[in-house]
Formats: sequence, C-alpha cells, structure tokens
Amino acid sequence: MANCCDMIEGDLFVCEKCGLELTVKKACTCDTGSPDKCTVPLQCCGQEMTKK
Repeated sequence: MANCCDMIEGDLFVCEKCGLELTVKKACTCDTGSPDKCTVPLQCCGQEMTKK
C-alpha cells in the first residue's frame, strides 16, 4: 500500500491499469507513529498505485 508517509523523494509510482506515473518531489512530513498520519493509499483507476 502506497501511503504518503512511506514515500521518499525520488520514488516513482505507477498505475498498472492506465500507466500514469507519479514521482515524489517532496516527502510527506507526517510521522508514521502519529495518530494524525496519512492513512489513504495512493490510488488511480480504482486500484492502488505500485512503486516502480
């Protein structure tokens, strides 16, 4: 699952269905141990995007 708190600058994520590619330009600053961390996975075409 690709959540923003797990992404680092330079990571590339792709949609296996349509081929959309997203590159992380700036990492998220939320803390993975915080109750306020981001919890919504990165999705496109109704499915999770995968790290390439």
